[in-house]
Amino acid sequence: MKQIAILGLGYFGKSILEELLSLNVEVFIIDRDKDAVDAYKDTSANSVALDILNVENLRKILPETVDAVIIDMGHSIEAAILATSYCAKLKIPAIIVKAESEHLGEILALVGATKVVFPNKEAAKRITPLLFSSTLLTYIPVSDKLSIAELKIPDFLIGKTLMKSEIREKHHLNLISIRDPNGEYVFCPADYVFDDDDIGLFSGNEADLNKFAVVAPKESGYKGIIEKFMQFIRKKGA
Repeated sequence: MKQIAILGLGYFGKSILEELLSLNVEVFIIDRDKDAVDAYKDTSANSVALDILNVENLRKILPETVDAVIIDMGHSIEAAILATSYCAKLKIPAIIVKAESEHLGEILALVGATKVVFPNKEAAKRITPLLFSSTLLTYIPVSDKLSIAELKIPDFLIGKTLMKSEIREKHHLNLISIRDPNGEYVFCPADYVFDDDDIGLFSGNEADLNKFAVVAPKESGYKGIIEKFMQFIRKKGA
């Protein structure tokens, strides 16, 4: 069974913890805030209220066989750097650290982080494209050159087969699968005819996906964003 430790229960740390608790892994929680740690005392996690910024404390608490640590020191740059450095000294194989900026990410990598995560930046990349398209439902950046998007099939493809749509040739995208009436994604054969309600899962670079995700004229640009925001406010006030 894999052993994973979470050092610091910031928003990112808690989010990872909630996911890990549903998996078959042994989880260790370490945070100096006793109340934050006690909130998980009835879970399967091993929790300890302890000062993380002490390499000897970590050496005593973390098992030598721990596979990875997730570090979330909130907004404290110094704490993130020190915790990362200590984990590197303990030769932990995978050290995943949350960072607020690219500059901090570079420093964390220098002191031992094997992966730096930018939650705010990644969330912005997922959300922003959704504001500019009426057909784009989900957007997930995989890397700088590849993203995956859940898209309503554009009007200009309805009635065409996958083969005749020339999605790869004309739009430089790959159709991974199509969503069936039950909400399950299934293989899309070459002779499949696109229907008005179809939703597909596509992969490609950001620019090509944005071109393919047709922007409705009335919702384009800042005017569209403001209108969507006002609709949201009106719904909340209703």
